[in-house]
Amino acid sequence: MSTRSIRHVVEATLATYLSAQSGLAGVQILTGDSAVTQTLPKAVVLCDSARAPADLPEGLGNYDCSVRITLFSNADDTTLAVHRERCAAVAGNMRDVGSIQAAFVASGDATCYDVTYRSEDEGIDERSWATSFSFDILTVLPPA
Repeated sequence: MSTRSIRHVVEATLATYLSAQSGLAGVQILTGDSAVTQTLPKAVVLCDSARAPADLPEGLGNYDCSVRITLFSNADDTTLAVHRERCAAVAGNMRDVGSIQAAFVASGDATCYDVTYRSEDEGIDERSWATSFSFDILTVLPPA
């Protein structure tokens, strides 16, 4: 039985992948459990849940992971247009399933089979732009 957490593997792999994307240069990419001092702009990758896929038997290491990526930009020094350019970079890179699969291969911890875009929601909180993206990611975590 594996003692690794698929949620941590998914968060770490996606954070590493997004950190390497040129359209997100200057944006701090963090995982949900990061203890790093956080400054804006930032994106937080959080795997909200991991469950056995409905059409696959449990116990084989297959997971349907719900992932939320929230992008924050300072509204005092960033225009909405710049924030939305960053949003486009997140959305575009998360739709590149082949590159995400390669990032999982490079991590060596799990395999990604598919990424399904669910939603994009935008708002403003205090003095920051905030946009949240939701994805389902089908993965397998082989036994350790």
